Amino acid sequence: MTDPHLLPWSFDDIDAFGVRPHRARHRLHEQPLFTDDALADLLDRLPRSVVHPYTMGDDPLRLEDWRRGGPTDLPGKELLEIVARGHLWLNLVGIDAHDRDVARQVDELYGEIRDLVPGFAPMRTSATLILSSPSAMVYYHADNQPNLLWHLRGRKRAYVYPRGQRFVSDVDLERLVAGASEEELPFDLGYDEHAAVLDLEPGQVAWWPQNSPHRVENAGGMNVSLSTEHWTAASARREHLWAANYYLRDRLGWAPRSTRERGLAPAAKVAAMRLGRRAGVLDPGRRQGPRPSFSVDPDVPTGVGPLRVGRSG
Repeated sequence: MTDPHLLPWSFDDIDAFGVRPHRARHRLHEQPLFTDDALADLLDRLPRSVVHPYTMGDDPLRLEDWRRGGPTDLPGKELLEIVARGHLWLNLVGIDAHDRDVARQVDELYGEIRDLVPGFAPMRTSATLILSSPSAMVYYHADNQPNLLWHLRGRKRAYVYPRGQRFVSDVDLERLVAGASEEELPFDLGYDEHAAVLDLEPGQVAWWPQNSPHRVENAGGMNVSLSTEHWTAASARREHLWAANYYLRDRLGWAPRSTRERGLAPAAKVAAMRLGRRAGVLDPGRRQGPRPSFSVDPDVPTGVGPLRVGRSG
């Protein structure tokens, strides 16, 4: 009789969850949702407003090479073929809100994590399905909330860096968490000496502590991954604390001297931040992202063509 669980985790996996950079096993890649035919059908069903194309260069120091593409109405099968041979990164954003099968799988994954990890009680979750070319990469950045990278197809390498000031300054992290800047951060190749390197094959999931800087490189084959994000009481507290520090610095000109997350002063900051947001006094920010600068083009080897007005593709 086969094990019906998606997460065959060891005690070490459970102990590492959310605490340190780590790689564990999963069985999500065995589900029929992620074959070429299923992915093509999914792309044809989704509103194309949630399919965000990107392209990039090959130098991790050139953040300016990360570009967003315009919406594409190419058929799902053709779009997959372009990704498989091109130089693209497709984010299917909020996929769990648009597809019941993916939503069910995400619910099953988090249900098993709740059962395995004592005290884990996410308030909400979200998911993005990622389809990317064999040579694609994502630049050095940090995310606001904790996330997990469930790898399904191809090979991928994640570099995860410490959260200290050397790798992301307090000012940059405050701006990112408050929504006043994008997720990308200044990068130095010397940081790699301090990175935890996680090589991912299908059937492996990676995670790291909240706000840890990281970057990702594909290492072969068309890559398919599911990125899930979750909010807990602790992660929301950390968000409110760093956002409060941003407003203290930006609005009052006062440089916070402490980033402690426990105690009376942090609790007062968190409470003030929550009240300010509820009252509409403190705007958490609206990330706009880069404006589209190319169209997905089946007639170009990389799939990256001139930006077209109106229909794309």
